[in-house]
Amino acid sequence: MLLTLLIMFALLGLGFALMLWHARLVFSIELRDGQARVRHGKPPSRFVRGCEDVARRFGLKRGRIRAVRMDGGIELRFSRHLPAQTHQAFRNVWTPPPGGGGGGGLRATG
Repeated sequence: MLLTLLIMFALLGLGFALMLWHARLVFSIELRDGQARVRHGKPPSRFVRGCEDVARRFGLKRGRIRAVRMDGGIELRFSRHLPAQTHQAFRNVWTPPPGGGGGGGLRATG
């Protein structure tokens, strides 16, 4: 009985944590063979085109870019398939949306 109750609370906690994480995810873009496909959310179309340009320039075959809402704004996160030397190029094509962003200016970091 106690074990069942503990398992139920653990699953409830995990579900709550996943719900919070999903609420923080602004958008997700998948890169495959030079093409960018939006998998979640609505990123600026200019950023999606910029991601395709960067992917082609660096010859990237695959990867994923996620925008996550943080206290200071939106932060770009990169999958392990995207080499570290490409991260700045993606940040350079990122233009944060106008408006307030959690107290500070919107910043893209990774």
